[in-house]
Amino acid sequence: MTIGSSHLSSAIRILLLAACSACLCSSAQAKQKDVVIMTNGDQITGEVKRLQNGLLYVETDYVSGNIGLDWNQVESVQSTATFQVVLINGKRLEGRIERKSGKGTETEDFKIHGVNGEVEVSSAEIATMETKKATFWRQLQGSIDFGYNFTSGNSQSSLNVDTSTAYKAPKWEATTSFDSTFSGQSGASKTNREDAQISFTRYLNRNSFLMSLTEFLHSSQQDLDLRTTLGGGYGRYLKRTTNSSFAWLGGLVYIHEHFGTSAGSPSGQSEEAVVGLQCNYVRFNFGNFNCQALVFPSLTDPGRIRATTNNGLTIKLRNNFHLSFSLWDNFDSRPPATAKKNELGTSMGVGYSF
Repeated sequence: MTIGSSHLSSAIRILLLAACSACLCSSAQAKQKDVVIMTNGDQITGEVKRLQNGLLYVETDYVSGNIGLDWNQVESVQSTATFQVVLINGKRLEGRIERKSGKGTETEDFKIHGVNGEVEVSSAEIATMETKKATFWRQLQGSIDFGYNFTSGNSQSSLNVDTSTAYKAPKWEATTSFDSTFSGQSGASKTNREDAQISFTRYLNRNSFLMSLTEFLHSSQQDLDLRTTLGGGYGRYLKRTTNSSFAWLGGLVYIHEHFGTSAGSPSGQSEEAVVGLQCNYVRFNFGNFNCQALVFPSLTDPGRIRATTNNGLTIKLRNNFHLSFSLWDNFDSRPPATAKKNELGTSMGVGYSF
């Protein structure tokens, strides 16, 4: 059964609605009175949100949006909230947190008060921390990006919309994303690309994980009405710190394709292996860089190889806004006779993170 473009449009609307609902459904509760003291003596009172990519995010009553603090310059933290803590060795803990002042990062200056007792580690061993929220909607994280370009000389325009949401639990994580790109020129053909992805990650011991992959891709440049990808595999973090991560993934996927032309089109159904790399790097007070590269050698159509890459650079602005730059590429060694083997695209826009 082939999933039509109307079904893809319905899935797109659901993803956009989920992203917008997450922005609008945050409950207006009183902020906790957590206390953060910096190494220079500054004291900040508010609600500690999370530690991510080397930044400790705190929400206060007198600043619009969250404040991002350099984790290496935090002297102490006291919070009454429950956090999900991930160490750089992959161990996962849950409980109230406390960073004690007067000790260097080489000592066990960080304490997690869990239901099964207290655990003391060095603050340099903390990779991420996430507040355990009371409701599903408050636990969601994500971003919405929008970009538009127009050139009057040749009446050329392009539009791109990118959304992503993630729900994180101590032992698993679910993410969804949707990317749409449209470009056209007066008197010339128009092109569009729509890509919806859903993934589920189940964390195993330490740095290993299992991941499921689901993707729906439409690309006019490659005469691809719809490609449905279903599968998954095993992965492992090769490196993880407070501001960077690097992981590999290997597995199997099932592909169902429907092209707009029958001239030289590949088989509608196939099985492929998948191998890939994922990396993330953050620079304090600037932004972050994400990269994913996947290769799909076909098992049922020998000699056919597909490859995809998605890369993004985010530069921080004020009040959770940011500039976003992305580069993506789809390669197919055996596309239809009328289609291109390679489809490369870039986009720039303004986004909001929640």
